Amino acid sequence: MSIEQGKDISELFRRIGNLIRIGKVISVDYTKAKAKVKIGNLTTDYLPWLTPSTSAWIPLRNGEQVLVLSPNGDLRMGMILPALYQNTKTPPAHDSNKITFNVDVNHKGNVTATGNISTSGNITTTGKVTATGEVEGKGKKLSTHKHDFSYNAGDTPSTATTEQPS
Repeated sequence: MSIEQGKDISELFRRIGNLIRIGKVISVDYTKAKAKVKIGNLTTDYLPWLTPSTSAWIPLRNGEQVLVLSPNGDLRMGMILPALYQNTKTPPAHDSNKITFNVDVNHKGNVTATGNISTSGNITTTGKVTATGEVEGKGKKLSTHKHDFSYNAGDTPSTATTEQPS
């Protein structure tokens, strides 16, 4: 719709008002990476959300407050800019030196870290574990810990001793 000079100034104000709107996500289609947003009494159609990279998947959640950016003020062409902290959706942390996630993270690809890594949970792998340094657990070092089993005729261990490797 074009706006003729001096005509329908209300249409111009409506478009300007729709350029940037704040709303809440009310429905998400994860397969299509689109969501519906409630803005006041208005509910948008399913709109795509912006992401830092198309190789990243950061899904929206119902109830998140977002911005809807609409080229030419046309909400049908809108895009969702996630997400705004609010009273009910506060930041998961306040440390300026850390990135914090309060959701499960699934990473595809290699990870290289310099520095220490700590975990308070279990670690499970389906691949092999390789270490170039010492492996230690409960005070026992893998490089110096040895098991020597003596077996009787029925292949049942009769004694087990731990000795230093020779």
